[in-house]
Amino acid sequence: MTSIAALIDEKKIPDLDKETKEAYAIAKPWLDLVEKRIAQSVKCEAEKLTAISDYLFHLGGKRVRPVLGILVAKLFGVTEPTEDLINAGAGVELIHMATLLHDDIIDKSLKRRHQQSPFSKYGLSSTLLAGDFLLVRAFGLCAQLDKTVINKTEKACVYLTEGEELEGIIADGRHVTMRQYENVIAKKTASLFELCCGVGAYLANADAQAVRHMEQFGRYLGLAFQVIDDILDITADESVLGKPAGTDLKQKTPSIINILWLESGAHVAKEFFAQAEPSASSVTFAIQSIKQAGIIEQAREIAMHYSEKTQTSLNECAPYIVDKDIARQLSAVVAFTLTRCL
Repeated sequence: MTSIAALIDEKKIPDLDKETKEAYAIAKPWLDLVEKRIAQSVKCEAEKLTAISDYLFHLGGKRVRPVLGILVAKLFGVTEPTEDLINAGAGVELIHMATLLHDDIIDKSLKRRHQQSPFSKYGLSSTLLAGDFLLVRAFGLCAQLDKTVINKTEKACVYLTEGEELEGIIADGRHVTMRQYENVIAKKTASLFELCCGVGAYLANADAQAVRHMEQFGRYLGLAFQVIDDILDITADESVLGKPAGTDLKQKTPSIINILWLESGAHVAKEFFAQAEPSASSVTFAIQSIKQAGIIEQAREIAMHYSEKTQTSLNECAPYIVDKDIARQLSAVVAFTLTRCL
């Protein structure tokens, strides 16, 4: 499998600023161990399951979840990687990989990260089984940890499933409140961020209060991360997204953009969402209308709101922090998350 350093060099991770590169560099030695553990975990007698898992992994990604877990552990004074930390980091990333496979099936996505999606390349049945396989492997690793970590992992996976189902229930973006939206993304996206940050602190033997603050840190970072992904669906092109722009619009996903656009009362928004299958030209016109209506700016303010709460949670950990340089690195990761849509 490809190391994080190689992924950066090959530009399979979006451009990182100097401080974020430094954060990744600090995490790299431990992250290499996480990646080796993942490589070991995806090997099995059914070669296609290994092939699909390996294919997805080589498509790249920021590996932000295990990186966060590593940095949080270092924040509270862990200086050497433990088996528990490596297993936890690999377990969380395997869960994330499984959700990507399942998401592509649900969305019928033909592309992922500029390449043919596993769903398109290997078909529905094999991709579905590979996602299930990765979840089982993840729980095999997490089962080696103590009961608290197992319970936190189970809770996060239940939230992931609930989030997907709830998103489907409120799909098409109509009559969706901000409260419903936040509930969905807190479960669907933020739950794994909360898990990796909380487990990183817990395995570092941090104070219980510090663990709770870091879980909040992860939760708000995950919320900001999803809002920014929603924004990028409108502001970025396929060369950045790795899939066609306006996908959330066309699929009428209850994204922050779709919700705010409908809440604006714009007649063009109501007309767009009344279409059974919007055409490519209709989506292009909708994107232009959204940009002109100031919806992007509203969504960015919401992302900033979550970001500020992230920093507040980190600041509340100050009495328990051992390595203040790592606190700066975590702030850099948050800042990079925000700058993706600026």
